[in-house]
Amino acid sequence: MPNAPLVILNPVAGGGRAGRLAGWVSERLAARPDARFEITRRAGHAEELAAGAAGRHDRVIAVGGDGTIQEVMNGLVNGEPAASIGIVPVGSGNDLARSLGLPRDPAVAWTIAMGSADQPLDLAHATAGDGRTRWFGSAGGIGFDAQVAAAMATRSGWQRGQAGYLLTTLAELRRFSNRRIELTIDGVPRETRALFAAIANGEYYGGGMRIAPGAAVDDGMLDVCIVGDVSRLTALRQLANLYRGTHVDHPQVEMAQGHTIEVDGDAGTLTHLDGEPFGSLPLSVRLRPAAIRVASRARGPVG
Repeated sequence: MPNAPLVILNPVAGGGRAGRLAGWVSERLAARPDARFEITRRAGHAEELAAGAAGRHDRVIAVGGDGTIQEVMNGLVNGEPAASIGIVPVGSGNDLARSLGLPRDPAVAWTIAMGSADQPLDLAHATAGDGRTRWFGSAGGIGFDAQVAAAMATRSGWQRGQAGYLLTTLAELRRFSNRRIELTIDGVPRETRALFAAIANGEYYGGGMRIAPGAAVDDGMLDVCIVGDVSRLTALRQLANLYRGTHVDHPQVEMAQGHTIEVDGDAGTLTHLDGEPFGSLPLSVRLRPAAIRVASRARGPVG
């Protein structure tokens, strides 16, 4: 069990579902006078709180979605001594939790987040063309998926859930044109016209799409999925395959791996990190293996 945990809850995550857990969290911390509980008040607040955890807390627990988790990771990654992160996934997407094999049940996730077992977690560091930087844990995207992320950023309520995501995807597909993308993976350049490209640390993104089957968040590699110059009709037909992970069998889908990814292309091509808009190309991404540690299920003895 961690000493002096800091719990950060984003009340608007999951369409307000996280906020309804505030009393529940307080009850569970009643017997832990060493614990601290904070509820975020604005965008970026979780990152500020996590950044102040160094030397005061050895575990910071994020109660929220992928955006909340990304903020906490950005606050923790350069802290000394570094605190580990625990995750209670109650957001709309919960993709990092999926990639980690964490349960959706808050009570079970809480037990894991408050437990002593943890594992290394690779993080990707992104730099935008304007010099802004950001760490992310699940996946970044370029092109159509970033267009959807930008549209989703304006949604609220039920529209932030899976049904809203699917409706937004269909609406954006009608107006999107495939883009020229130049990728350089570990120094090897390639150019293509594509619907989108995803740079994945784990298997999942986009609210449960298995974008990089077999990817692991602690394997020291980034997985790149390039969906080529497909038609709108083909994209629609392949949508279900994205959730199953069988899109990789399509001849217009290319998978690659690397440690450093440089992306450029058509002006105005949007990007996102863990579903959060991150401006437009160019984009540079590099991996830091075992950047932080994350609470995980206890592993039994081998053999």
